[in-house]
Amino acid sequence: MDSEKMSGMPTTIVEDMTVDAEQLAKPEQVIIDDHDWSESRRKIVRKIDLHLMPLMVFTYGLQYLDKAVLGLAAVYTLQGDNHLVGQDYSWVNSIFYFGYMGLEYPLASLLPLFPVEKYLGFMVSAWGLTLAMTNFSNSYAGLLVARFILGGLESAIAPSFVVIVARWYRRDEQPIRQIAWFCGTPLFAIFGSLIGYGFGHMTHPAIAVWRAMFLIFGFITFVWGIVIFFIFPSDPMSARFLTPEERVAAMTMTSDQHTGTKGKWQWYQVREAFMDPKTYLFFALGMCGTIPAGALSGFSSLIIKGLGFSAVDTMLLGIPANVIQLASLVISGYISTRFRNMRLISMSASCVPSIVGAVLLHTLPATNKWGRVVALWATFTFSVTLALSFAVIGGNVAGTAKKITVTFLLFVGYCAGSIAAPQFFRAKEQAEGYPTGIKSMLSCICLLCVLPLALRGLYMWENSSRDKAAARGEVQEDPQTFEDKTDFEVRSFRYVM
Repeated sequence: MDSEKMSGMPTTIVEDMTVDAEQLAKPEQVIIDDHDWSESRRKIVRKIDLHLMPLMVFTYGLQYLDKAVLGLAAVYTLQGDNHLVGQDYSWVNSIFYFGYMGLEYPLASLLPLFPVEKYLGFMVSAWGLTLAMTNFSNSYAGLLVARFILGGLESAIAPSFVVIVARWYRRDEQPIRQIAWFCGTPLFAIFGSLIGYGFGHMTHPAIAVWRAMFLIFGFITFVWGIVIFFIFPSDPMSARFLTPEERVAAMTMTSDQHTGTKGKWQWYQVREAFMDPKTYLFFALGMCGTIPAGALSGFSSLIIKGLGFSAVDTMLLGIPANVIQLASLVISGYISTRFRNMRLISMSASCVPSIVGAVLLHTLPATNKWGRVVALWATFTFSVTLALSFAVIGGNVAGTAKKITVTFLLFVGYCAGSIAAPQFFRAKEQAEGYPTGIKSMLSCICLLCVLPLALRGLYMWENSSRDKAAARGEVQEDPQTFEDKTDFEVRSFRYVM
């Protein structure tokens, strides 16, 4: 049996799912019948999906939309009204990720200290208020300050979601769920483009179109944060939509995964994360994945508009790219969940259409504007790599502090790439279609195709070493436990790929 399938097998047997809190404190005494376990787990997972996933998708979708509204607003009068010249717009894009990188780790480390719903609700409302206030900006400096604060507040969400999914789901159930909340990005990008198109048809608006966009999107996010504050479930044991027996079963059924344990902050796990060579591959994945992502977020609308399309048509022409992105995420999520050890291969394969698209975008003549638009759409498939990176971390990094640290370093790379990305798009090259920016995208996507395969090689080597040690009797099977241990400490732990 492979390690991923074994992760879905029960270690003990429970009769008719009646387990009390006293048994939960001694999980080694909890016994679950094989057949009953499978059917009960499916029922519980369906309930969790129906209550948890919509909240996560909507929240992450708002996070993306509130970050990307700058790109939507840029095709209107935002640059002129704020007196942006030269590389000013590029720096307004980049400053968001300075805030993201600077505040992510301090904010993420607070997650174990507060109820999840209170923590997330406060952060969401705070960045919604920041976004709404951005409509008052009249200068380059004002935009820089607003975007820095927005980036810092939004940084808390993705690392929290990685931990939350690992807390609620087994390792073999995680890929499609990590993909699911990330699907909020293309879904809300489509929604944003339609809203931007609608704003473009406003006649004699009371305020500038871009100001109305910031104000309305900010208000929606602020209200959503209040909703999250009151209804987001903290963990299986506090889930009101589960029966008392289902709560205990949900916690028990994930306890042997060692990836969703709720524990205090332990600094030795932070040191271990920095000593693990796989951590730095996640950093590289984050950086190489977001140089093209940051470029597309801030400049795809300007690339399309530069081909001769109007501002309102540009909004509509961004939608197919998001549909392609959504389809690639769903397909890769299904493959990674349905077939064993396909996460890293799916990440690598998703880069192939993007490489073809970037090559065509760079080589097609400017007169072939529809060919270049379609090529731009094709480049969006590589976003699978970031989404599945969350699933790989969620399933392979055990220990609360270690998981948060590895996720943080992935996002350090994410921020570094996003800061660098706009700088490859030079204002003086706008008429030529930003050739330097397209070349940088192509180089990074090629690297992104190779890095998951290197990570897969490390996991295979580690699993083989542990299998050999177990065969020699050097490693004993670890008992089912709720202790907050890392994947280095639990020697019976096997990595999924």
